[in-house]
Amino acid sequence: MSNRQKLIAQIHIGKQQLGLDDDTYRALLKSVAGKTSSADMGVMDLHKVVEAMKQRGFKTRPPKTSAKKAPADLLDKLKAVWGDMAETGILRDASDAALRSYVRRQTRGQFEAPEFCSNATLIRLIESLKQWQKRVQNQSHS
Repeated sequence: MSNRQKLIAQIHIGKQQLGLDDDTYRALLKSVAGKTSSADMGVMDLHKVVEAMKQRGFKTRPPKTSAKKAPADLLDKLKAVWGDMAETGILRDASDAALRSYVRRQTRGQFEAPEFCSNATLIRLIESLKQWQKRVQNQSHS
């Protein structure tokens, strides 16, 4: 979505949030930017309209940040779960070579090592290890 499209969307959200009927909305646009439709405006005019709406009480939200963690954090988490499984005796081989082998198997050869995995793949690998850990723990409690 372009910056212009985001501003237009923000203006429409502002219209709803401020409870403006169509006539009042168009009057606001005309008074601020000299046009009665946001579609006819340039980016500068759109910014002016957003600012005018803020002065009338429009509350914008900060842009959503990605829920993804940094790859280093995910890599550390994967290695921590792997290490925890090694400490509890779940793994026969806790070496880095064994972890790389696990990654190759789980990704069907798409990735050679966890360092090369995408965030989504790292998350999937972490969850897979946690499920494996949970299964073993449940079996030992039975």
